[in-house]
Amino acid sequence: MPRKGVKMSDEAKKKNAEAIRRWQKEHTEALSIRVRREKADAYRELARRRGQSLSSIIWQHLDRECEKEGISVE
Repeated sequence: MPRKGVKMSDEAKKKNAEAIRRWQKEHTEALSIRVRREKADAYRELARRRGQSLSSIIWQHLDRECEKEGISVE
């Protein structure tokens, strides 16, 4: 990841984006949930008011719940 404020060439941007995609494919997994639209809107509003992404709110909550149950979240 380049330092903040550093201009990257188009070629460097492409290489950086590809490196990010490879890392994410190897180290992450996408999860999805279905909720009623009204709830989804409320959840997005909560995230907006807190200045957080909805994903960060969800994983922080799940991490706390795992810790309560003694499940490692490393």
